[in-house]
Amino acid sequence: MRDLHSAKTTEGGRGIMITLCATVPFWMGGAMPLMAGQVWPEGTVQLIVPASPGGGTDAAARILAEHFQNETGASVVVVNTPGGGGAVAAEQVRGAAPDGQTVLFFHTGLLSAYHTGGYAHDPSEAFETAAVMPVGGSYALAVNADAPWQSVEDLVAASKDAPNSLSLGIQMRGATHFMAGLFAKDSGAALRLVEAGPDADKLVQLQGGQISAALINTPGTRQYVENGDLRVLATISGHPDRDPNVQEIPSLAELGYENAVYGLDFFILTPADTPDEVLAGINAAVGHALADDSLSERFENMGMPLQWLPQTDSRERLQNTSRIVADVTALLELN
Repeated sequence: MRDLHSAKTTEGGRGIMITLCATVPFWMGGAMPLMAGQVWPEGTVQLIVPASPGGGTDAAARILAEHFQNETGASVVVVNTPGGGGAVAAEQVRGAAPDGQTVLFFHTGLLSAYHTGGYAHDPSEAFETAAVMPVGGSYALAVNADAPWQSVEDLVAASKDAPNSLSLGIQMRGATHFMAGLFAKDSGAALRLVEAGPDADKLVQLQGGQISAALINTPGTRQYVENGDLRVLATISGHPDRDPNVQEIPSLAELGYENAVYGLDFFILTPADTPDEVLAGINAAVGHALADDSLSERFENMGMPLQWLPQTDSRERLQNTSRIVADVTALLELN
């Protein structure tokens, strides 16, 4: 078994540890092959993505869409539908025909939106779960390269000296909101959390000086760090260790902010009552894709390797993660 997320807190002077574990293990076997006579897809597939073009979620969706299209011969179109922390896109899919031709590709942030009141329907109950893909890699706490803070400690100290004067760009009710909340709770940082949209928008605002810092998918910061535009102070992921893809950058947990541990899963959801054989077809297509060495290498190079889970394990993992997110929501008093 593997810990999905963990959180620790202190209340009333007493040290209280809350460990939030998923009970579904990662699948260790080979990926499911595509089956002869497979029923999915039948015609054009719309992959609805609640993110702007250019970010990590959009890139992952496009890699999978390209593979699906090449393997099946069907047209697979990525439709970027940002807004509402994923709620706009989710509703578009929830109201679609249950035939597997309109599906949602997103991540754990939609569960965060639900449990914090930003979306009215529990994704683990209101949709069918075709596939869940646990994500490796991390998020980066990034600042402009010209910023005066050379370390996390510098940023925290500056925020305490002038409370709420420094802004941290996040996506409200999304995964980065939870990451920021856990970090602030543990460090005592007096940062002003601001809605900065998806990663592509955060990058623009960070470089333009509209925000002081931001939490951005680590691979998405790579070229900006190399170009001398951004500086990454630390990373945060579903485990306390350093991201092996950026070994030179410490994790927030390593620096002593032990609450700052929060992971991410991608998933593909379909409308309720989608036939079992269609769900099995989508899951098999994902398994086939992630078994392709060249495709897996692309995800590795992006710094966010994906793992495949069989459909039953996918459904259980999404349900367990929903419960975990509910617990962290209560811990951070975001509900």
